[in-house]
Amino acid sequence: MFNKLFALCLLVDNFDKSFDFYKNTLGLKVKDHESHFANFKMGETELAIFGKDEAVSMFPKKHMRPGGGAVIGFQVDDVKKTCDDLKSKGIEIFEGPKKTEWGQTVAYFNDLDGNIWEISNK
Repeated sequence: MFNKLFALCLLVDNFDKSFDFYKNTLGLKVKDHESHFANFKMGETELAIFGKDEAVSMFPKKHMRPGGGAVIGFQVDDVKKTCDDLKSKGIEIFEGPKKTEWGQTVAYFNDLDGNIWEISNK
């Protein structure tokens, strides 16, 4: 039924602040940017952000929830180094880096809309 995840789109409260966060703070590479929509190069899967006020073109606002609600997982080469880089940019790592009981090293932080980002070793 579902064969491949090709995109993840986060609905954001303040597009300009979120765009700056993803592009400049996290250093993601912009693929496309139009008005209050942008997507970023993330390998085969696209990560997009869309301002909530403009997303009503897709569906009514009553279906949108306040704040974030997604956990987004990314693999990195070195979790500790990535955490140190994020901290130097003012991002609070609220959990980790730590080793899980199944042996994976993980750490977590929030984006501007409260979505949780997980970084883990490959």
